[in-house]
Amino acid sequence: MSDEQHKKLIAAAEFFNESARKLLATERGLHAETLISSVARMAGSLMYRSFGFDEKIAPGTSVLSDQANTHGPKLMNLMFVTLQQLGQQVGEGNINRDYYSRKFSQLTFQQAHEQLAAFFLQYCKAAQISFHDAALGAAIATGILINDCREVLDVEKGAAIAIYGFIEGTKTAPYPIGQTASQSPSTRAKKPWYKLW
Repeated sequence: MSDEQHKKLIAAAEFFNESARKLLATERGLHAETLISSVARMAGSLMYRSFGFDEKIAPGTSVLSDQANTHGPKLMNLMFVTLQQLGQQVGEGNINRDYYSRKFSQLTFQQAHEQLAAFFLQYCKAAQISFHDAALGAAIATGILINDCREVLDVEKGAAIAIYGFIEGTKTAPYPIGQTASQSPSTRAKKPWYKLW
């Protein structure tokens, strides 16, 4: 990786990190599982967009592909590298697999996409960064968020939630920008909430 590419990835990670914190905040603060899951899903979704699949595939459709199987693990590995650089001794062998699920997020994939996609895609255009590299930047941001949420959500749990989000994103046809999803407060988990600022 060139120095220029590395700088682009770090800049993207910083933007995605800060944007997600602002866009997903509620009057109660931030919900750690939802924050991590949503950014991981967007990392996967950006990677999916780099595959160049037919845009006419119905949004939300599961799309299994060799590209996802090849490039999806890059997101997981970069997340682990980021966490290890931040002093967390976590890897694929010691994640908490009970958290390898979408059920801990308060948002569905579509709702997370609705909240974040327009801003993430606009960044790609403004920064002239490819979807592939933006996805890597979002994976770095995911690792940073897992580390920052560690007081309310164990790193091993956060990493498992993220991996599920990466997979979901790389294998789900994205929704059109601006398409809204219904959000039922009654289905939301109640805690933990975490103020990251």
